[in-house]
Amino acid sequence: MTTSARSRFAAYLGPQSKPYIEPASLAEIRDVAILENQACARKVAVAAAIWDSCIHQNVLVGDVIQDAGNYAASEIAHVLGCSKTVANTYAEVGMDLRLRLPAVAAAFEAGEIDLPRVRAIYRCTHNLTQDAATAVEGEVLLAARRLSPGPLATEIWSIMYRVAPEQAAALRKDLERHTNVTYTDKDVLSTLKADLTAAEAAAAWQLINEMAATVCRRDPRNRGQKRAAAYVALLQQESSMACMCEPDDDNPCTADTVRPDRRAPLTVITVDLATLAGLLSNPAHLAGHGTIDAEYARELADNAHWQILLTEARNLAEKVGYGEDLESFIDLDTDTDTETENGAGTEDKGAECKADSGGSSRSHVVFHPLGRGRRRVGGSVPRPPRAQNSSLPPRSSCVATPYRGTYTFVAELEAAIAADPALGIALHPDGHGGLVLPPPGALVYRPTTALAERIRYRDRTCRHPGCDVSAQQCEIDHVVPYFHRDPESGGWTIDSNLHCLCRYHHSLKTMGLWTPVMLADGVEFWVSEAGTTAVTVPGTTQFADLSHLPDVYRRPKGEVVQADTSSLEIAQPLPAPVPTSAPDDDPPPF
Repeated sequence: MTTSARSRFAAYLGPQSKPYIEPASLAEIRDVAILENQACARKVAVAAAIWDSCIHQNVLVGDVIQDAGNYAASEIAHVLGCSKTVANTYAEVGMDLRLRLPAVAAAFEAGEIDLPRVRAIYRCTHNLTQDAATAVEGEVLLAARRLSPGPLATEIWSIMYRVAPEQAAALRKDLERHTNVTYTDKDVLSTLKADLTAAEAAAAWQLINEMAATVCRRDPRNRGQKRAAAYVALLQQESSMACMCEPDDDNPCTADTVRPDRRAPLTVITVDLATLAGLLSNPAHLAGHGTIDAEYARELADNAHWQILLTEARNLAEKVGYGEDLESFIDLDTDTDTETENGAGTEDKGAECKADSGGSSRSHVVFHPLGRGRRRVGGSVPRPPRAQNSSLPPRSSCVATPYRGTYTFVAELEAAIAADPALGIALHPDGHGGLVLPPPGALVYRPTTALAERIRYRDRTCRHPGCDVSAQQCEIDHVVPYFHRDPESGGWTIDSNLHCLCRYHHSLKTMGLWTPVMLADGVEFWVSEAGTTAVTVPGTTQFADLSHLPDVYRRPKGEVVQADTSSLEIAQPLPAPVPTSAPDDDPPPF
C-alpha cells in the first residue's frame, strides 16, 4: 500500500492510539498460505515426474540423441502458461528435492515453506555433493522457516562455509568465472550492470560513495542521483564531480573540487583469529557485502595491507595455542598504536598503511578479529609456531568447523520460551546491564563513535526478525527507551541496551507494535502487538565447538594468566568490553 493510500485510509478510519490486527485474520492467512504451498509442492512434484518419465524415452534420430526432456518442458510450459525456462526449473527443483533433499521436500509438501524459499535452497545447494547436502539440510530447513528468500540465501552460504568449506570455496571460485558487465536499454533510462567479486564490488561501491560525497550539502540531487553522477565521473577519470547547487554571497559552494590523491580502497573484514590462522574455517564478514568464506578472507589478507585488532579476550587465543605472547607471532611493520578521537580508531579514519616491499599498489583491508584490543598497522597474516610433528593443519587448508547451528539454537530457544515464558523476560529489564553506577557516556543519548561501531560490528544487520538491512544503514536504538528528562532512570547508552534497527522497523518499535527484550549474550526476543514472537541473535554469534583443537602451552610473560573457561566450548557473541585496570590500554577500537 502506498503512503498516499495509507493516509486516505487513516483519514477514513479516524485517529487510533495504536493499529490492531485480529489474530484470527493472521491465522487465516497462514492457513491459506499452507494450502497454497501444498498445491505448489504438488505442482513441482508432478512436473518432475513428467520430466523423469520423458527423459527415459530419449530417442536416437540419425546420429543425434534427441532429449525428450525438452518435449516435457514444452508441454508443461504450454499447460501452465509459463516459459520453457520456468518449466525446466519446476522439473529440476522437483527432482533435486526427491533425490537429494527429502527433509526440505517433506516441509514443502506440508506447506511449511513456499516455492521462492525452496528455489533459493536449490540454487545455493544443487552443486554440493550428496554428503554435504545432507550435512547442511537440517540447519537450512530451520533457517528457511524463519527467513525470506534473500536473507535465506545469505544464511545458506554461511552454513555451507562452516559445514563444507572446501566445496563452498570451490563454488565461489566457479562463480567468479561469471564476472560480467551488461547493458540494457530501457527507453529513457538504461541499465549498466556489473557482476564482480565480493571484494571488487565492495571497493567499487566505496569509491562511488566517496566521489558522490565531493559535492556540497546544498546539492539538490538525492543520494541515488549523486551516485549515478559519481559513477559516470569515475568512468571518465574525473577527480571530482560538478556540484549542482546555486551558490550566492551568503552561501558559497563548498564542494571538494580539488581532491588530493585518494588512498587505496578500504575494505573492512571481520574474522576471528583462529580462522585467520587456518585453525578453523568460520565464515568472515565483508562490510557492504556480507558473509565470505574463510579461504577468500585469507586470500584477501595475503594480498593486501591490513590492520588487526589484537584480542584481549585470551581464552580463544590460549585454546588455539597462542598464549599471552600473541603479538610475537605476528610480523608487524610497525608497533605503534593508532589513536583517533576518543582513543578509538575507526575504519574511516584508519592510518595509511606503508607500501609493500615490492612497491605494488594494494587494497587497504582492515581485518577485525573478534575481540577488543589495541590496533596495529601493517604486516602479514599471523602464522602460529608449529612443531615438526605438530597436528595443526596448514594455514591454507579449509578446516570444517564443528557447527551446532544458529537456527538450531533459535528453534530450541523459541521452543523453550513457549514452554516457559519466564525465559523470555529481559536479563536486565531496567536497561542498565546489571551495573549499579552508569559508566562514562551511559547517560548521553547519542552513543560515541566507538560504541556505535561496536554495536554495528556485533549485529551486522537490522535485529528485527527476518530483516537483512546492513547495520551500516541502520539506526542505533535503545532497547529500553532512553529517558531524556531523567537519563539515570531510563535505559542507558551501553552495549547491552543498544541494537541496530532499520528505519522501517525502528518506527514499528517506537509505535509499540513490535517490542524486543534483550536476553543474555545479545540475543533478543521479539513480541508483536498481535502476539507473534521471534528470536534473533547477533550476526557475530558463533556456535563452534573448539574442543577438538590441540592445546599448545607456552610460558606467559610476567604474571601467570588465569584461564577464562567461560567460552572454551562455544564461542559466544562478542561480549560488552569491560574496562581493564591497565593504564596503558586503549579504549575498545570498534
